[in-house]
Amino acid sequence: MRCENSKYMENSRAALVAALCLAVVLSGCKPSSDFNDDTARGSIEFSPMKLEGEQVTLTDSQIQCGVQSELWDPPTTLSPDHTTAHLTSKARDLKFNDDVIIRDPNSRVAYVQVRGDFPLQVDSIVSTKDGEDRSSKLVEARVGIKIDNPCFQGPLPMMGVRRGNFNADAPVVFHLHFDESIGWRVDKLVH
Repeated sequence: MRCENSKYMENSRAALVAALCLAVVLSGCKPSSDFNDDTARGSIEFSPMKLEGEQVTLTDSQIQCGVQSELWDPPTTLSPDHTTAHLTSKARDLKFNDDVIIRDPNSRVAYVQVRGDFPLQVDSIVSTKDGEDRSSKLVEARVGIKIDNPCFQGPLPMMGVRRGNFNADAPVVFHLHFDESIGWRVDKLVH
């Protein structure tokens, strides 16, 4: 009996020593300040981002599905070069914020404004530049927002800003900041 107890005590001590060693090793781990495209992607997709009046593009089939699902009214032509669709409360519940712009002289694609917290999906990283100091980066990326609705099977592409105007061809610019305790995180969109 005494032999079994001593083996148990040895195994317990060995497990305790191993656990303490692991704790010491892990306590020394800090987020890495290394930065690459995977780091940028992970930071952008990490958690839903609060968007205030950003614009996302819509396809013709998404517009038609939105009409059939009563997310917005059928399109109304206001002038030869301007067509819109008025949002319903169902669309506002999905965080769409302003009427769908189907035809507009300033855009080649249909779009709608969104406001609220949205999960983002990075399609591609276009470029990465150093920010104002060593702990910041500017990342240009093609991203989409995810909306849980059958009309929007994939992410809706966000429009970037070029020369002060939303543009479907411009990537979205994110400002990322490195924090010693949490690593790289997006702190704002740059327009």
